[in-house]
Amino acid sequence: MKKLLGVMVLTIVALSITLGQTPEKKTDKSQPKGEKVSSNSAEQELISLDKEWGEAGLRGDTTVLERILADDFIGATPTAVATKAQNIADAKTNAPNITNATYTADEYTVRFLDKNTAVMTHRAVEKGLNKGKEYTDQHRSIHVWVKRNGRWQVVASQATPIPQQSTP
Repeated sequence: MKKLLGVMVLTIVALSITLGQTPEKKTDKSQPKGEKVSSNSAEQELISLDKEWGEAGLRGDTTVLERILADDFIGATPTAVATKAQNIADAKTNAPNITNATYTADEYTVRFLDKNTAVMTHRAVEKGLNKGKEYTDQHRSIHVWVKRNGRWQVVASQATPIPQQSTP
């Protein structure tokens, strides 16, 4: 039993080191894990790619979506989970209905778990006309980016709607 426990502890420590983390110490637990990167070129590249991804989704630009979404991409919203193929098909189907649309993203944070893995959060606002009716979509997202073959791609994403404030 002690041997099994020892192997499990070593495995956890090895995985933590492999992922660029160290075993947890008694420190301030309010700090997120990962290295905070304030404004380096990789962070700016990821923010640029994220904005390009949001705009491509509005336009149904499958070329951009094919490049940015990893083949093993999985995305989750409150109503569905979608693969890369499903995400691209939805964008292509919905794009003809969307006109005069804008996509604005801000409040970015990027944390690098290692030189090839980053976790990003941000807020986004999409406004426009859908089948001629005005709409506004606000959400917060978290994305996991991985650099493969010298190119950043998103492998996982979760979007959570920000409830609309009703005006009195």
